[in-house]
Amino acid sequence: MDLQLLDFDCSEDTEGVVCWDALAQPQPRHNRNLLDEVAQVLAWAHGFDAQGPGPLEDGAEWDFDLQITLHPEGPAPQAACLTFDPPKGQFTPTIADLSHPLALSLSLSGTPGFAMAFRERWGAP
Repeated sequence: MDLQLLDFDCSEDTEGVVCWDALAQPQPRHNRNLLDEVAQVLAWAHGFDAQGPGPLEDGAEWDFDLQITLHPEGPAPQAACLTFDPPKGQFTPTIADLSHPLALSLSLSGTPGFAMAFRERWGAP
């Protein structure tokens, strides 16, 4: 797999919809690289089908769910409110201070065509 910090587990339903799930809680020095990898994956997905993301049951080719928690083991965990900006290929607003722990969960699902292209591009299972 071309990705260094995202490690996906894969599942497939009876209709061919594939879901990749990745959990990460890196050392803080790797936080920026992790977010950059997520941005690369999402930028690729938007390039595959700019109409997405959206519910697959409504006809979308792909969808995703991203959860980021800052200070996950501290006394006051905080959800990071980030929006992915496809034209820029980055998150806004950016997290200014990445020197503290964060936990990230990314679920990416897609149709069989999306799954094939995702596997070809990222070497995913």
